[in-house]
Amino acid sequence: MSEPIVNIENISLKYKKTVLTNVSISAGKGETIGLLGLNGSGKSTLLSAIAGLRKPASGVIKVNGKAGFVTQENALIDELTAMDNLKMWTPLSKAGIMNELTGTELSILKVSDFIDLKVKRMSGGMKKRLAIASVLLSKPDILLMDEPLAALDIPAKNDIINFIDSFRSKGGTIIIASHSEDVFRHCSKIYLLKNGACTLLPEGVSPAEALNA
Repeated sequence: MSEPIVNIENISLKYKKTVLTNVSISAGKGETIGLLGLNGSGKSTLLSAIAGLRKPASGVIKVNGKAGFVTQENALIDELTAMDNLKMWTPLSKAGIMNELTGTELSILKVSDFIDLKVKRMSGGMKKRLAIASVLLSKPDILLMDEPLAALDIPAKNDIINFIDSFRSKGGTIIIASHSEDVFRHCSKIYLLKNGACTLLPEGVSPAEALNA
């Protein structure tokens, strides 16, 4: 068996009131991993640790590849257009960016449709698709996504889910923190974060059942 792309061994994390203890997760090439948990369960904290933005109190995180982190807040500048926001994240020219947006799996996100629109005039779905595109321009092997479908309309959700499936089909690894049943239907494995612990959800147990147990 090949070495996992992401391997987390017995880490403990502390942030404000959030405490995760002895968390172990593995993710292989071409896998989509779901992180399930209530608000405050530590999902965002765990993603930050995988991205290298937070150091665990104990344990080991091994990431064998380049990770890109799509945060829940969307790191975009309101007064700039989609193109100008993208130029901040890549040395590519405008033509190079357009080639990426229209000639790769990024075309699924349809960012080219609103490339000259300022962020302050965008819908939530546009902002989320632009945020994902800005991260993907750096060609990560691993995509970390924090609540990618939150507060989006159905067309935007479908575009993002289609992109997730495409990224995975090309060998990319994705770790997603979410509340959405739509996301979890596309996951290879689901981990439940609850009461400071992290456990692999057994087959046949729905996310709703696990949260309410």
